[in-house]
Amino acid sequence: MKLPIFVCVSLSLAVSVAAQSQPSITGTWTTQTEVQGIAVNETCMLKQAADGALSGTCDTPGGKFTVTGKANGGNVTFSHPAAYQGEDMTVSFFGKLDSPESITGSIDMQPINAGGAFAMKKISK
Repeated sequence: MKLPIFVCVSLSLAVSVAAQSQPSITGTWTTQTEVQGIAVNETCMLKQAADGALSGTCDTPGGKFTVTGKANGGNVTFSHPAAYQGEDMTVSFFGKLDSPESITGSIDMQPINAGGAFAMKKISK
């Protein structure tokens, strides 16, 4: 009877330690994107909730936009509205946490069907 309890407690501790070791996305990040040969730089202030939900803002050349997203197991996804040449769009980021200070991945802009790459560096917590 003691063995099943020991196994359950051990598994609970392992899950708890793994969850605590996940670096937080919360902080200010510089974002460099390239979409169809055009470079765009943003500064994003992100906040990660306990459940991994992301919120915050990104300052872009076109304005300041509200961010929504999720961080889960090293994967980071978020999006914000934007406008380009008078057309409203959604900019979506699909990235991987390479280190506590670096996220890289792909970017998708809809409805203009444009995509590219991005790299983020954490500049403050």
